[in-house]
Parts: sequence; C-alpha cells; structure tokens
Amino acid sequence: MKIIRSLIHYSMFFFIVESYLITSVKAQCVQADASVQYDISSSRKPTQRTNDVTMESSPNCRGNSSVTRGVQGHIGPNETEQNRRVSHSQEGNDKYPEIPNGRTVQIRSNVQVDVDNPAERFPHNPNK
Repeated sequence: MKIIRSLIHYSMFFFIVESYLITSVKAQCVQADASVQYDISSSRKPTQRTNDVTMESSPNCRGNSSVTRGVQGHIGPNETEQNRRVSHSQEGNDKYPEIPNGRTVQIRSNVQVDVDNPAERFPHNPNK
C-alpha cells in the first residue's frame, strides 16, 4: 500500500511539473496563411498575380492564433489578373509573465497554378 501511495504522489508531482513545462510551449502565438490561386484558360499569357501577406505581433504575444485562407480561381478563355492582400496583427497577452517571450510562429503557403486549356482556342458550337 505504501508503494502505491508513493507512486501516486510521484505521478502527481510529475504531472504538475510536466504541465508547467508544456505551458511554455502553448504560450507561443501562431499566425498561418494558406491560399490557392489558379487559372484554367486558353490564354497564352501568364497570369499576373500578387499575394501580399503581412504578419505582425507584439513582443509579448502569447496564447493567440490566427489563420487565414483564400482561393482565387478563373476558368475561361481570357487572360486574368489575381490580387490578394492579407494582414495579420496580434497583440500580447501577459497571461504567463514568468515564461520568457518567444517568437511568434509564422506559416505561409501560397500555391499558384496555371493550366492551359487549348480547347478554348477553337470555335465550337454545342448545338451542331
């Protein structure tokens, strides 16, 4: 019985210490942006695109997260232009002042795809 109590006390101590250490990992701020810009057309000109993403956070940012996502698509015979602007801004939260400030984790992913559709270049009449 003494051994079981000792194990329980040891386990509780371990979980308390572990939760304190894990809190420091959870305290970071995270900013993520994921987008897809695609064009399926017969235009022989490349698609003009911009993807302007700004990510800012205060030095004491902790425990916050933000995610943006976007899809811009064009299907048709003409050339196209795609412009995207995103702004992330996070303020601090001094919920855990005893934990040293870490850097905000920033994740960016922008997929850009052009697909040539030569069938759009030929005149056709579906009623024939």
